[in-house]
Amino acid sequence: MKRITLLVYLLSLLSATQVTAQDEPKPRPEKLTKQDKELLASANIFYKENNFLRALAIYKVLAESYPNNSDLVYKAGICFLYKTDEKESAIEFIESAAKLNPKLEDLEFNLGRAYHANYKFQEAIQHFDEYIRENPPVVKRNLAEHYIEFCRNGEIITPKQQNMIIENIGPPINSENSEYVPVVSADESILIFTYKGERSTGGMMDGKFNPSSDGEYYEDVFVSYKIGEKWTEPQSIGENINTKGHDASIALSTDGQSLFIFKSTPEDKGDIYMSQLDGETWSTPMNLGPNVNTKFWEGSVSMSADEQTLYFASERPGGLGGRDIYISERQQSGQWGPALNLGPAVNTPYDDDAPFIHPDGVTLFFSSKGHNSMGGYDIFYSSNKTGEWAEPVNMGAPINTTDDDLYYVLNPDGETGYYSSNRKEGYGQQDIYVITPGLTGTKPILALAVGKVLLDSKPAAATITVIDADNGATKGNYRSNSTTGKYMVALPPGKSYKLAIEVAGKQPHYEYIDVKSLETYVQLQQDIQVYSEEYIHANKVDPSASDNLQARLNEQLKKYKAESNPEIYEAHTFEELLKKRGDLKKDSVTFNVDAGTYETASDFDPSKFSDLGVFETVKTPKDYTNYYVKGFNTLVSAEDFRQKLISRDPELAKVAEITVNDKGNVKLMPDYFSAYYTRKDYTVRTEPKLIKTKSNPELEERKENAKLMDEYGDKKIEGLSYKLELASVDKAADFKLQKMSKYGKIESKKTPDGKIHYTIGNFKTLREVNDFKASLIQKEPETERSLVTVFYLNELKPAKEFFKDPAMKEKINKTTAPALVKEKPVKTPPVIEPAKEVVKNTPEEPTPCEPETPHDFSAFAGQSLNNPFVYEKFIKSASTMCREGLVFKVQVGAYRQPQNFVPTKLKTLGLNIVNNDPIGDGISRFTMGEFKTLKDTEILRQKAIGLGTKDAWITAVYNGKRYTLEELIPLNFFNKAIN
Repeated sequence: MKRITLLVYLLSLLSATQVTAQDEPKPRPEKLTKQDKELLASANIFYKENNFLRALAIYKVLAESYPNNSDLVYKAGICFLYKTDEKESAIEFIESAAKLNPKLEDLEFNLGRAYHANYKFQEAIQHFDEYIRENPPVVKRNLAEHYIEFCRNGEIITPKQQNMIIENIGPPINSENSEYVPVVSADESILIFTYKGERSTGGMMDGKFNPSSDGEYYEDVFVSYKIGEKWTEPQSIGENINTKGHDASIALSTDGQSLFIFKSTPEDKGDIYMSQLDGETWSTPMNLGPNVNTKFWEGSVSMSADEQTLYFASERPGGLGGRDIYISERQQSGQWGPALNLGPAVNTPYDDDAPFIHPDGVTLFFSSKGHNSMGGYDIFYSSNKTGEWAEPVNMGAPINTTDDDLYYVLNPDGETGYYSSNRKEGYGQQDIYVITPGLTGTKPILALAVGKVLLDSKPAAATITVIDADNGATKGNYRSNSTTGKYMVALPPGKSYKLAIEVAGKQPHYEYIDVKSLETYVQLQQDIQVYSEEYIHANKVDPSASDNLQARLNEQLKKYKAESNPEIYEAHTFEELLKKRGDLKKDSVTFNVDAGTYETASDFDPSKFSDLGVFETVKTPKDYTNYYVKGFNTLVSAEDFRQKLISRDPELAKVAEITVNDKGNVKLMPDYFSAYYTRKDYTVRTEPKLIKTKSNPELEERKENAKLMDEYGDKKIEGLSYKLELASVDKAADFKLQKMSKYGKIESKKTPDGKIHYTIGNFKTLREVNDFKASLIQKEPETERSLVTVFYLNELKPAKEFFKDPAMKEKINKTTAPALVKEKPVKTPPVIEPAKEVVKNTPEEPTPCEPETPHDFSAFAGQSLNNPFVYEKFIKSASTMCREGLVFKVQVGAYRQPQNFVPTKLKTLGLNIVNNDPIGDGISRFTMGEFKTLKDTEILRQKAIGLGTKDAWITAVYNGKRYTLEELIPLNFFNKAIN
């Protein structure tokens, strides 16, 4: 009754924490009440037993009631380190305790742990260093130094996130209780795991297996089966395995017929047992014997696919550290032989645990607190292809965390991994997670034969012996299930095999398969038919007529070879991604549907799909046009839209594809999901498929212009100038573009054919006239059809026609100036070279200005000073004009990060460079000089350009306010209104 009253009181305290801040009870006196002392005693017991979560529930309530009790606050903070979804609270509580009592035991050490758990590695290192300076006992000092190693490894590992997705396997597997240590059959049809919760055998019990509300749930083994893509409701694996004590599943054989169990008793720290599947019933587990089990802890194991080698972890003396991984070979008697330490390539001076040997026989996964772990156990893998274990590889983030990460298993093709972890998004304490892809980089090479052994067309129990066909050595022993006939056999590459399938009382059936040159993973779905003589005669069966494993392998390899075509391989891999990650949503990641990247934009007509969505366009670096619809949250929704496009226009099936927008960075599927596109003969595609142009005169004209620009764009040729022809008419009255005179003088010339040609400008290079034309079209769209012409030796010809004429080319070669000037393209704002006399006579004193002279800048209103000719004309017009209160400066840089501005060469001008921000938009603008006239300002701008600052601009300040020149034009520089 007393215990029940205490629990009711605890629940009332817990509910009190849910009220609003307005209704929160006031802190009690620091002296604990009798009931609170009883609660504290229970919490301390849980704490000593490492049952931190149950202790936390009490400490948290007491710490809120007694906020000045440093011990309560401190212990609550330490317990928060074990609560996955609230680890950040550990920092808050331990820091609060430190303020109350800086002398708390191991305070700096536990602060270091709190910051490490929350990925604040530098802060953690500082606290661990401080703890070491306190000269703690050697054991604790070593532990603090080890944590510093964790932090330094974490600083390297966490920024390099692997392209893997970790998904909670979800209900019905995971619940609010604990599910962990998943083991999966090779065909992923069976999932067996350890469960600890309300459904555990015996319920909550004390250490003597008596029911107790103060006790704990003991571990049981549960099993679930995959039907289609869903897992069935997990069930207890049966009374032969689950007892009132701790029963944990730790490994499953490749064929799914042997299950390894961990059991512990008060007399024994833990041993490994094995249970056999007989039909649908698991046998009572049997101890693996004295060569494997000792009086010390043995608690994790994995058996090779051929069932000849056992990998297990043990705390026995004589190892390299705490827990080490050992191997044991099966003897002819069937018993396991003497254990051998796996050696320093894998084992470390710290704990090494949870081995899993992949069915390929050469890849070992394990967990370690050594190597370059970033906290607790990290998951590693190593391979043994030459007789020695390679240096282990940390699987990195996001799989590994600052917490313990253990019990990783990988399916045969390397695409899916399973493990258990404490994560914020979990359903309970430990949950089971699925990782895709399960292994990045090179995938395992293996042939996995799966199917049923059928005796006279009915499932049968059989032994399957795998033999090296070249030397007769036995390479593995397998069994088929007596109820279902199901079998699974793993065949590593590099050999030819003979399989002897024996059903009791019948002649053996033989299969031959050659995988010497296998270069990929293949799964061979093949039933094996065994017939009795009676059945053959009665049913007139031809045993040789059925397919065999070699024929199935040949089919798979033929399919694999066909998929070496990049487009077929990409399509196949995309289908796999749809299955595995189709519904997955990820923050900051969306999908676009591209209707194609077109060499000529007009080849795609988006109006045909206007009711489906809004197409956007973007220019590629090569000036192609990509049409796309953005904003799909899942791969499946994007693919659904892509199929709608294809149904409207079947031609899009070849070009429409999905791209990934990851935080604004758009990538193609093979680029973003590169971990899935792993064939050795495939190069990950990072460029979009290009749709070549259809017959398009406009594109051909662009190409022709581009070629002319490459060859003649920047050449200055004696006697040759360029003009822009606005119109060619039969009668002067037909010329309608007189308004263009505001952009320059319009000239007319009548040619022998009677046509009158109206031209504007007198340009020195082909690039100048083309830039002028582009600028003019922006202002006057009707000039788009204007024609670039060449005026040479009193002849006027279209530029294209002129440069195609061999006779003209010969004349050019004869009259070209000795040194052709190759100038850089004009940038915006234009670089206008001042006249030589201006450069020679740069005034040492400011140019006298004309303050009283009226100026009318109406001709420049609405025009862009980015046009080099408008700009040059404007500067000449306003060169000596000045106004009271108006000054001009040269802007030489604008940066959001001002430290990026390095004006090394500009300093040679001997002027101060000022960082000011009169606009207040957070951009630092750097200016130099201060002049009353544009003439003096332009001279300085040209000097800045000459020193490499191509983006030098003139800005103005009038009575403290900043203006651009284009803003001053409508104001007539504060002189008078624009007419």
